[in-house]
Amino acid sequence: KALHSRVVERVREYIDSSTGIQTLVQMQELVAMVREFGCVSPSEILDEFGYKEIYNEALMDRVRVRTGKLEKGEMTADDFSIMNAVPFLYRLRDAGVTLYLASGTDEEDAQAEARIMGYADLFTGGIRGSVGDVEKEAKRMVLDRIIREAGQSALSGLATFGDGPVEVRETRRLGGLSVGVASDEICRSGLNPGKRTRLIQAGADLIIPDFSQMNWLLELLGVSRAVGPD
Repeated sequence: KALHSRVVERVREYIDSSTGIQTLVQMQELVAMVREFGCVSPSEILDEFGYKEIYNEALMDRVRVRTGKLEKGEMTADDFSIMNAVPFLYRLRDAGVTLYLASGTDEEDAQAEARIMGYADLFTGGIRGSVGDVEKEAKRMVLDRIIREAGQSALSGLATFGDGPVEVRETRRLGGLSVGVASDEICRSGLNPGKRTRLIQAGADLIIPDFSQMNWLLELLGVSRAVGPD
């Protein structure tokens, strides 16, 4: 294959397989790939922090455009959400479920995004993200914190939803229910077969394509009597 095609293929494969892990860890792998393909002079190769800065700058450019459209009313939070995800959060919150958000994105950015999208207040347990230390995995820290604060009894009611293998493995470690969200992010609904395979391999207890069957999920979780916006 031509070099460009091989690079694109490797990068896409890694993005798919590393969904949910810290950005800084992903950048460490990027450094290794840059060295492997040999297109950049060794003296010009950045470390993981340098590449993360470039990534964040490009990401924030896109975030600012989308934020502007939200503020002008040209788009709504639903345009950036998986089908029924936000109504599902409201139903859980109104049922008295304590919600936590854990992300591989920098914590400040994860919190800001949740505020912009309008659902930050739903996560009464807190919003946690990367703190710039590869040894501190946000999702593991959040799950461990739940157990510290609520005790071992919390394990019987622990459930996680996510599209990455990290939260699946961490939930299995603690014996909770792991729901893998294998959604088509472009369409914001429907199944992504590649994600489904990876989440099954990670050990997910249940796979869903989106939250279109919200009422069934609530019944499964024992909160079918919850009320909230449709």
